[in-house]
Amino acid sequence: MVNFMTSSFTEEKRQAVHIALIILAFSLKYLNRLQAAVLLLGLFFITLIIIPKLRVRSIFYRHSENKYSQGAVLYFLVLFIIVLIFPLWIAAISWAIMALGDGAATLIGRKFKCRELPWNKKKSYAGSIAFVVFGFAGATLMLKWMLPELMMADCAQAAVKTTLIAAVVESLPTKINDNVSVPIASALVLYFLSLA
Repeated sequence: MVNFMTSSFTEEKRQAVHIALIILAFSLKYLNRLQAAVLLLGLFFITLIIIPKLRVRSIFYRHSENKYSQGAVLYFLVLFIIVLIFPLWIAAISWAIMALGDGAATLIGRKFKCRELPWNKKKSYAGSIAFVVFGFAGATLMLKWMLPELMMADCAQAAVKTTLIAAVVESLPTKINDNVSVPIASALVLYFLSLA
């Protein structure tokens, strides 16, 4: 019982950090592509090399993660790749959907036990609904932040399309980490919507 409670508490802390990192996404408005890439590459190396050597690592890492957190490393690595390929506004919105949507899905999905999805027993309706609601809110806010010239209705329309597709991708029973599949799916949808 103690191990489960400790594990649950650790997971809540991990997801709180996952969500809080959206704050850094707002900085992409003021950075050029090189600066954004350096920021994300720096965060990648801090997560891969420095944090594993600190005592604080045991607070945020799962017990099975001995050397480093694969999810945390992938979080920054995939965003780094997206920044190199896509416009920064796409990277920022993809980041927002991953931070808020995926983070909320895990927290709420674990907190409120309800029916599992028919195609993936590891995911629930509560988690998927949380993903859509919080991912949509984050995407709409970030889209308006990055592209203020867009009407709020256009931001909301693009956000709902992107978030719904990202939520479906997140719910699929694949072995691909959500920190890879969610931002890539979001970036591709936003790219094909051609908003800017």
